[in-house]
Amino acid sequence: MRPGATNAQTNTEVRVSHFGLNNERYSTISRYVIATAIVLVLVVNVGIYLPQIGKALGTAGAWVLAIMNPLVIGGLAACLLWPAVTRVDSSLARVGILPRSDGARHALSVVIVVLVVAGLVTVIVSAILAFVTNSIRSISFGNLAELVGYIKSSMSLAFQGIEKAALSLGASQADVDAALGSLQHIFATSGGNLGQTVTSSFDAVKDFLSNTVLATVICVYFLIDARNLADYWRRALDSMLGENAYGHLQTFADDVRRAFTGYMRGQFIDALLMGIAVTISLSVVDVPYAVLIGIATGIGNLIPYVGPIVAYAATALSCLIGADLTTFVVSVIVLAVIQFVDGQIVNPKILSDSVEVHPIVVIVALIVGGKVGGVLGMFVAVPCAALVKIYFERFVAWRASRLSHRGDEGPVGDSQDASQPADNGKADGATIPAND
Repeated sequence: MRPGATNAQTNTEVRVSHFGLNNERYSTISRYVIATAIVLVLVVNVGIYLPQIGKALGTAGAWVLAIMNPLVIGGLAACLLWPAVTRVDSSLARVGILPRSDGARHALSVVIVVLVVAGLVTVIVSAILAFVTNSIRSISFGNLAELVGYIKSSMSLAFQGIEKAALSLGASQADVDAALGSLQHIFATSGGNLGQTVTSSFDAVKDFLSNTVLATVICVYFLIDARNLADYWRRALDSMLGENAYGHLQTFADDVRRAFTGYMRGQFIDALLMGIAVTISLSVVDVPYAVLIGIATGIGNLIPYVGPIVAYAATALSCLIGADLTTFVVSVIVLAVIQFVDGQIVNPKILSDSVEVHPIVVIVALIVGGKVGGVLGMFVAVPCAALVKIYFERFVAWRASRLSHRGDEGPVGDSQDASQPADNGKADGATIPAND
């Protein structure tokens, strides 16, 4: 018995030693067995409750997306508006407005920029709403009746052409009638779902407005507290990651910021040129409200695929309401030419100059991004291509520096190797006696 140990403690230690529980090997095996049992129980429960878990994860993902959408949009808007805020801030400092309070001057700069942007958005949205309202007011029942009659006659001719083509290819009349009946059923079903589509549209508009308000508030907070947030996260990441890792992370963040800001700058320039081109072209063709259509097209052109949809839809609304089918056909051809030139020549060239990537790389990146991720993939494809190009060039420069360094060391080593036998020969000759 150990000194100071009671009989109960001694008996407990004897029992533990008897069962081998104080053996390190048995303890390790026991821990593995317990961990394996816990993992098996978890796997079995996951398999049993997989639908409920999937539903819970889907709900959690929806909540995360609902939170992240305004946060990401507000952050991107703050990044885009930050150069304007810094310029206004420096201008206010030069003219002597609030020179003793940097924080107040910065807040005033944020307020000025936000009010200017909000005013521009309000003017544009009001102009678009006025265009839609005036278009609806200008609708006459005679034009609508003419348009409906034209569509009805066109559909009738199309059905007759399909029927004749199918019969000439050897199809039976029963099969043709069944196919035409299926088409008519599709059109009737689409018309029956109109109420559900309208309800979904109202829900989408409500979500859009709420996200816009939240994103605006978040953008203002980011712009006001940008320096404080940057200093806080700089200290936090530096303390958690270390100086070396934080330096690499900061370099990567600077590269990402430069690539995305360059891309957005190029997109804004392209949207401006697209809006001007559409406005001038539709004005020449004599399309009503050509200026408003050009403005809407330029704004929509900031997002892939949205600009062409806005241009064609607005032009169709403006021309078909007035039953001006000839102008509509000509304007569609003009818009198709403009979209082709912009998509294949102008947009890749502007983006290549903004992110310093070749236009062919821009075109390939847009194609790959569209195939992989759709609209979002096309939005991030060019900045990602710019990042790949930046790091590829750094890798090439690093390899070139290593090869040049090896090249500089090579001749020195060769000269030493070449001189070594001569030195050895002299040494040997000094030690070997002469054969006189």
